Amino acid sequence: MPDLNEHLKSRLVGIRSSLTAHHQGGMGMPSAAKGSERENFLREFLQQVYPSHYRFSSGAITDSSGNISGQVDIVLENPVLPSFPMPGSGSERLILAEAAATVVEVKSNLCSQWPQVEKTCQSLKKLMRNTHSQPVVYDAFMGSRPEPTSIPLIAFGYTGFRDIYSLKNRIERTSVECRPDVAVVLDSGLFWSPDGIASEELGLYALCASISKFISLSIVSSSDIHSYVKNSD
Repeated sequence: MPDLNEHLKSRLVGIRSSLTAHHQGGMGMPSAAKGSERENFLREFLQQVYPSHYRFSSGAITDSSGNISGQVDIVLENPVLPSFPMPGSGSERLILAEAAATVVEVKSNLCSQWPQVEKTCQSLKKLMRNTHSQPVVYDAFMGSRPEPTSIPLIAFGYTGFRDIYSLKNRIERTSVECRPDVAVVLDSGLFWSPDGIASEELGLYALCASISKFISLSIVSSSDIHSYVKNSD
């Protein structure tokens, strides 16, 4: 396994232990309460890791074709695009697909709850973002106009798969339209993405690196949110 900066590794050991202890502390609570606590705690952690102008919210996502997701656990929003809360109703938001840099699905046990991950992923992949990675000069795209892109999904489990081979095998047996873009198991430290694998503290660091990549891709893309308004003939 690659060596990690010793100071960073020490900090990540503490963070991982704290997240794991929080999950274990809620084990006796009712399922709904446990789920809410897991999501809120991870959301608060991510909110502290990244600069304050990045918002990790929850709610539903819609695209310009009128498709809508189910309730999503955590959405990292593009900081320059709008999302729409209902005033006075709490933190739930209606988020435009282009404003969703990535979604995190949070599970207690990623192995036993994998079918739920597949269901969420399939629902999310139906949404398309009108984003274009080419630079825009005088309203003209430099290069060919790409196809709309889907929203990346990170599957995060506090517990689950015990070795990377089991995790990789489960992902490979999952159809592409139901497959998350990143999978993480906190207690074993496992991390998988098409870009590579990791374990232990390096897995938590790889999760943060993946989120940073999704942030960067979202920010540098040109997003067309005018497509939500249709001209009537």
